[in-house]
Amino acid sequence: MLNKPDSTAEVIAASLREMINRGELAEGTRLIERELASQFSVSRIPMREAIQQLEREGLVESQRNRGAAVSRLTARDVNEIYQLRALAEGEAIALSVMNRNDETLARAGLVHQLLETAQTPQKQGELNREFHHILYQGCNNGRLLKIIAELCAQIERYEQLQHRLLVDTPVFQQQHAAILAAYRQGDAQLAREETVRHLASARQRVLEIIARQPG
Repeated sequence: MLNKPDSTAEVIAASLREMINRGELAEGTRLIERELASQFSVSRIPMREAIQQLEREGLVESQRNRGAAVSRLTARDVNEIYQLRALAEGEAIALSVMNRNDETLARAGLVHQLLETAQTPQKQGELNREFHHILYQGCNNGRLLKIIAELCAQIERYEQLQHRLLVDTPVFQQQHAAILAAYRQGDAQLAREETVRHLASARQRVLEIIARQPG
């Protein structure tokens, strides 16, 4: 069965999402339908749908008398997002442990090794997401994985833009190793605990970045 092609609105939403994550559309930037539609050479209807999609994901917020703008995250927002991530990702990995196999362990192990030698924050970010995705896929719950992806998207811009990633790699790699060890042992509860501990460290890094944001 062929995959259904992405709609114009979905393609635009993906582009805008990437622009937000790279910092090209900063917090508070107004998303003016008319101007963006002209920039993307599309009508305002798919542009409006794309903006609405990003609003549902929490990347965009509607402001009275100002229209849509890239959302600003407060420390409270970050804490709430990571609280939900801990619940969702902890459950995902616990379920996945029960369905682990040699192929998954080999793939996760390889990505873990590649993270050791990645030289740029961008590459590390890609490998970090891949590492977790590999370990969560075995939960066999598409809705749970979708929730995790949407929560990650809300915080990704800070994780990508932070310049401490290279410095923090040894700490995160130790945590990844602990997660992988619990996964390999088939200990679902320990895998959940190590994942939650890892997310707590990431949350602290993001909170530090939020505190340094102007305004």
